[in-house]
Amino acid sequence: MPGERVGEHLRNALAQALKGTSGVQEIRGQGLMIGIELDRPCGAIMNQALEAGLLLSVTADSVIRLVPPLIITTAEADEIVAILVPIIQKFLAQA
Repeated sequence: MPGERVGEHLRNALAQALKGTSGVQEIRGQGLMIGIELDRPCGAIMNQALEAGLLLSVTADSVIRLVPPLIITTAEADEIVAILVPIIQKFLAQA
């Protein structure tokens, strides 16, 4: 299925980009539902991502949840990584 393939691509790209980033606990998901668990509450990331044009949610106080549309392409997945990774890294560096 295309969604599974793109979801795997997105998880792998996030894992590679955030590898070694202190504060990132786990990147998990199934299909296109992806969670990035941090070691601290991260609700502030929602507004920062929204300002950058990325809609996401935070669950369990410390898990960034991505649920992109089923028609997402790998190029759009790469754009998500390019927007989200610097936001996460900046957020974690501030604490």
